[in-house]
Amino acid sequence: MKPNTELNTMMFFDDALESERTQLLTELADAVSETRTAADQAAEMNEDGEAGLLRLTEIWCAMNGVPAIVIFEGSQSELLANVVAQIYAHLLQHPFHDPVGLAVCVELRYMTDALMLGEWFE
Repeated sequence: MKPNTELNTMMFFDDALESERTQLLTELADAVSETRTAADQAAEMNEDGEAGLLRLTEIWCAMNGVPAIVIFEGSQSELLANVVAQIYAHLLQHPFHDPVGLAVCVELRYMTDALMLGEWFE
């Protein structure tokens, strides 16, 4: 049997990436609202939240088109709200199209789940 070389073997990857991206954008929209509320209430972050903020900042800085120098001001909860909003806005305009993007989507979904469950705040 001769293989059909015209088949799109990446269709499964594309479907998985689109599904993850759609879920992530929904969850990030909720997280933007939740983190803004936490910042308004001056919520204190715990150790997991501090580690999450650091990782989110690393991810945001590594995204294409993000300036090499980033200056954030404010409390930790304000910083978290700003970084989550920046990631959300960036992903709306620049969706991922590669395996690294899929991995980042999965990691961000895991992090947003923990954030939304309140695991990052005292």
